[in-house]
Amino acid sequence: MNPAHAHRRGIALMLAAMGCYALNDALVKLCARDLPPGQVLAVRGAFASLLVLPLAWGARGNWRAALEPIVLARCGLEVGTAFTSVLALSLASLATVSTLIMTAPLMIALSAMALRWEPWQGGRLLVAGIGFAGVLLVIQPTARPDASAAGHVCALLCAASLAARDLLTRRIPAEIPSAAIAVATTFAVCLVGLLLSGVEHWGVLRQRDVMALAGAAACAALGNYALIAACRGVDLSVIMPFRYSLIVWAMLLGYFIWHDTPRPGAIIGVLLIAAAGVSALWTMRRS
Repeated sequence: MNPAHAHRRGIALMLAAMGCYALNDALVKLCARDLPPGQVLAVRGAFASLLVLPLAWGARGNWRAALEPIVLARCGLEVGTAFTSVLALSLASLATVSTLIMTAPLMIALSAMALRWEPWQGGRLLVAGIGFAGVLLVIQPTARPDASAAGHVCALLCAASLAARDLLTRRIPAEIPSAAIAVATTFAVCLVGLLLSGVEHWGVLRQRDVMALAGAAACAALGNYALIAACRGVDLSVIMPFRYSLIVWAMLLGYFIWHDTPRPGAIIGVLLIAAAGVSALWTMRRS
């Protein structure tokens, strides 16, 4: 395939993947205000489990690999990411949550240096400082009286869990199949959601909730597929910056569904986070 054509295809698929992820978050947010987090995770996880059944069948000979401690640790981080994401979406605007979650690449860059996996670099520290300055602009009190600091904290905890999950994923031995990891994490999220029924008061599922959570599971699956396809046969330094289109999709969905309009200061913060994140991704791909 012509490199220019491959890059255009990769960019289009990356944009589509981020659109699917943003729509997944929007559908979850529509349910998260009326349903507790565990119920959301359990129902969406049940639909997601149905979608990964073909993978589960294909990986049936590798179940022992799914029980390796490093895979179980990744499952725990996946559960933490999903749980804090649902909490954040129930408390804060879609665009704010998406923006704060996209600080994960900055956290990965700082963690990799702190763990001595990569050398300390002044440029990376400066980039991270710029990105977190953008965070301060995003989480400033807004014109909306229902803005929640707890939602911002949950979104940042989600970003931290996501960063830890991705760092741990790099350490998983290559002989453990990706299918086994995907199946294990999907089932783990669903199982933890079901276990939370013992401490939560679950609401009555309306047809709208069921359809929304089924759609969220489908969007997440499509997003995962598009993301993988986007990264095949291309220069990742060209494609990966378009991950930040997630914020644009989230802003558009937030405006059309909830009539959310970001403040000028928040927009500047978004631009700082995106610029710092792109720089961090580009630097990590070079190293």
